[in-house]
Amino acid sequence: MPKRIRPHVNPLAITKEFSFEGFGNDHPIIIDVGACKGEFSEALIAKFPEKNFIVFEIRVPLAEKLRIKFADHKNVVVFDGDAGRNFRAIVEPCQNQGAVVEEIFVNFPDPWFKEKHKKRRFVSTKFLEDCSQWLDERTGFIFQTDQEFLFNETLEVVEASPYSSIEKFSASPYDTQTDWEQAKIKEGSDVWRMRFKKV
Repeated sequence: MPKRIRPHVNPLAITKEFSFEGFGNDHPIIIDVGACKGEFSEALIAKFPEKNFIVFEIRVPLAEKLRIKFADHKNVVVFDGDAGRNFRAIVEPCQNQGAVVEEIFVNFPDPWFKEKHKKRRFVSTKFLEDCSQWLDERTGFIFQTDQEFLFNETLEVVEASPYSSIEKFSASPYDTQTDWEQAKIKEGSDVWRMRFKKV
C-alpha cells in the first residue's frame, strides 16, 4: 500500500536548512511556493523556457516526485522543507549573479484556519518586511485562494507592509490553472487573486 502523503505540514516544525549556488546565469526567475504536483510550474516552464524556476514543496514525497518530473530541465531546481526559512538563502545567490526575481506565486495555500495557527502562513508581516530588505520593486508576488476570508486577511497584511502596491485581478495568470483551481471552479467556487509589489 503506498504511503499516504499528509495534506498539511506545519512549516514551523521543519528546521532543515538549504543553500543554493544559483543557476550560474542572469536569466529571470519565477518562484512557485507550494507547488504540490507541479502542474502549474510545468505549464510556465513550457511557456518560458528561457527563464529559471525555483520550486518549493514542503512535503518531501511530493518534492521527490517533482525532482523526477523536472530532472531534464537544467533551469529548474526543487526544494522541500520550509520555504520561508530558506527563502533568502536560496534566492539571494541568484540575485548576486545578476538575475531578477520576476514573480513569486503563492497558489491556494493552506488557510491555517485556527487563530493559533495563523503564524504558519507563508505570507506574513515578518516575511514581507524581511523580503523588502533585499528584493526590489521589480519582484511581484501573485497570491491566489478560494478562501475569501484568507484573501481578506492576507490583503490586510499586505496593505500594512512595504508591498502595498496591490492589484486585484480575476483571470488565471498566463491562462494557467492549478489542478486545485480547476476542481474548485467546477464546484462553483470563486477564486480571489492579487498581485503585489514593493512601493
